[in-house]
This record gives sequence, C-alpha cells and structure tokens, in this order.
Amino acid sequence: MKHPVGSGFVGEIEGLGLVDLVQFACLAGDDRKLSVLSEDNRGVLYFSDNEIIHAEFGELSGEEAFYRIMSWPSGTFSMLFASNNVRTIDSSWNFLLLEAARRIDERYKSNMPTDEGSALPKVLVVDDSRFFTKAFIKLFEEQINAQVVGTATNGREALKFLEMQVPDLVTLDMTMPVMSGDAALKHIMIRSPAPVVLVSNFNDQHYSRMMDFMRYGCVDMVAKPTSPESWNLIGERLQYILLNVKEFSVDNVSRAKKLKPVDPKSKEQPEKKAEKLLLILGGLGGMLELQKIIPALHYDSDMAVLLLQNMYPGIVHFLSSYLDNFTPYTTTTLLQTNKLLGGQCLVGNSHGRREIILSEGIPTLVSSESDDGIQLLNTDSLLRSAAEIFGSALTVVFLSGVEQDLKEGMETVVTQGGKIILQDPASCLLPRSIEEIRTLGMEECILKPEEIAPYIGELT
Repeated sequence: MKHPVGSGFVGEIEGLGLVDLVQFACLAGDDRKLSVLSEDNRGVLYFSDNEIIHAEFGELSGEEAFYRIMSWPSGTFSMLFASNNVRTIDSSWNFLLLEAARRIDERYKSNMPTDEGSALPKVLVVDDSRFFTKAFIKLFEEQINAQVVGTATNGREALKFLEMQVPDLVTLDMTMPVMSGDAALKHIMIRSPAPVVLVSNFNDQHYSRMMDFMRYGCVDMVAKPTSPESWNLIGERLQYILLNVKEFSVDNVSRAKKLKPVDPKSKEQPEKKAEKLLLILGGLGGMLELQKIIPALHYDSDMAVLLLQNMYPGIVHFLSSYLDNFTPYTTTTLLQTNKLLGGQCLVGNSHGRREIILSEGIPTLVSSESDDGIQLLNTDSLLRSAAEIFGSALTVVFLSGVEQDLKEGMETVVTQGGKIILQDPASCLLPRSIEEIRTLGMEECILKPEEIAPYIGELT
C-alpha cells in the first residue's frame, strides 16, 4: 500500500533513542523522512529501500551530517512518509550506526578522567542466574585478576550499563528474561561496541542459535561450567582472552550475512584421496570470519579443507556441525587420525602436535595430543609436512589472532610452491599477529574475509 506523503507522527518518546528510530526506518523499507530537533539544532534523515540515503545538518550533508545528528543525546522528532531524489550516502546503515557509536565512544573516553591506578581489565557479567553471577565475580577477581565493574540480569540492563561505561569485556548469557542474549548482542554491536563472550549451556538442541552469536559479533564463546575441571578450563580461556583484550579492534568486525542451508542429500560422500589441501589457521577473532569463508567455498571434489581454530575445547563439535549445514563439503570433527579426502572439511582445535603423513598412499593427518590439551599447535611441523606432501597444491590461510611461530613452516610452503593468504589486518579483531606475519613478506595476497573464498575458487 502506498502511504500518503506527509502522513506520520510528531512528538517525543522518553527512553527511545535515535538509534532505535533509525533502525525502525531502515527495517520498514518505505521512503521516509526523519526530522530531529535538539535544542537549537535541526537535522533531517531520508530513508529508502532499507537504507539511509541522505542527511542534512546546517551546511553539512551526507555521512558527516549523519554523524553529527546521531551525537545528540536527546530531542524531539517527526517521522513522515516522504521521498527524496538526492543521494549523498552509499554506506550501509549497519556501518553508519557502528561508526557513529565509535565516534561517540571516542569522544566519551577523551572526556573521561584517567585513572592511573586501575590497570586491571574491566568486565561486565550479564546472566540471570545469581549463582553463576557470584561464581564469575569470584573467578574474575580471585583467579584471573580482573575487575567486575558491573552485573546485569538481562540484555536491557546490560544496555543501560553500557550507555554509561564500556568495559574491556562483556560475558553474556544466551537465554534471559526481558531481553535475550542474541537481541542484546545486536544492540551492543551497534550502540556500544565491546568485546562480548557468549557464556551459555551448549547442547545439540540449541547449537545453531549459539553459533549464530558469531554472526552477530561475539568474539568468543565458552560453555557454562559444570564441574571443577570445567571451571579451570573456562578460567584459562577467559584469562587468555583478557591478556589480549586491550589489543582488540572491535570496530574491525563486520557481521556475516545470513547463511543459506545446503540440502544434505545433495552432498557427495568423500571417498578418494585429496589432491589439493586448503589449510585454514585461526586465533582470537578467526572464528568470527569462518561463516564468511567456509559456506562461500566453491566445491572441489579434489580438495580437502583442514580448519584449525584456537577455541574453547567444547565448541569444536558444535562448530563443525553448524558449518556442515551451509557448505557442500562434508564437515566433521577431527579424530586422532584422519584421512584427507577430497570434498571433506575437517574441523579441530589448534592444540598439540599435528602433522600430515602418507599412509598407504593417502595423505593422513595424525595427532600426538588430544584436542583437550591447552598447548598451542606446533604450526611449523604441520606446515612443513603439508608442503612436502601437497607442494603447489597447498593453500594456507591465516586468520586473525594466529600467534604461533610460523617462519620456518611458511618458508617450506613457499619453497614447495604453495600459496599463503593473510586476512587483511584492517578486518581483524586482533590485527597484531597478522601484521607480524606480514613483515616476513611471504604471502601471495592480503584479503578481507569475504574475498578469500572467491579468490581460492579462482586458484582451484
């Protein structure tokens, strides 16, 4: 139905932010005009086809006008159905809101008094369970040496806290009353981007929803502890994250598009040995990018995909099951010994010692330690053995956060004719590791995550 131009509402709503109005206008999809008045300032935003197309503020227009308008803390508005033929904005509304939030956050931080004596990482715990909240406070403050600066029992309380302060890390439960974890995460990444770790009960029934948190922007995930041993594991993982959190570039993270499921009946059963190998190694932040790479890979029945990601041990099974829904490659979890077959994707943790050998003429990945160990992967050994067997048919991709010693293994890959692809540091949650690898000068190219699969398709 076509709405009459000029119809709409004028007024103010207490507690409703400008971000909410912009999101509504974008999701509605109609041609709309949003006029905002704050003190003596007046700004106008135009929307069409689910995007922001034009902004005006004084003599400013385009994105700079949009950012100035979004910085206003309060005011009145009118939203009318109206069209505009002028287009001064091409960026997506998600990007615009993230950039506006980043600018507001920088301005807020620059006006904050410095606290020289507080160097401890600051954490917000979001969970509706009093038991787990108290336990996590004790874990952070007594075992990890971090400061819990706030708690929230639902997503709405978390958002209110984040309007006043942005901590170094947010732990977020999935299922909560009032506002669930996934809804809260979407708002956090638009309003107050911060490193968020999902902490929830993992099971086969809800794993798809859990893994969707990667698409929304969470930097990592761990299972809620169920035993003293699991408390130790989660403590080690959170401590590892906090050791690196000051170097996180959350603004670099972009959401993956919604994935299209693959009909499981259309998949070919891997039977023949792999003639090519795609080896993907990821650290902190790497898991965020897998949904942009694995489902987009062109199917090649001669190529095996080996994915080793530094992640909480209990996630491996759920990650492989999740990715299997969206790729023609048959995706399974690594075992101690795995034949590398064409059309297969193997998913494992980057722990222990792994190398590729020929067993009865078939390339086989063998592991000397289980995935439950915490020792980082001996990458040099893996790269050397992969290069010696696959030669020029080997492609290696390094994603955000890879921290192992790689020089000798990379030299072998290049010497044997293999190719090395680096994720663009400007798209990495933890750019430092990729920037260090880049100084070696052995990569074939540097690509954004969404560019990697198409490039590999051209190679194969």
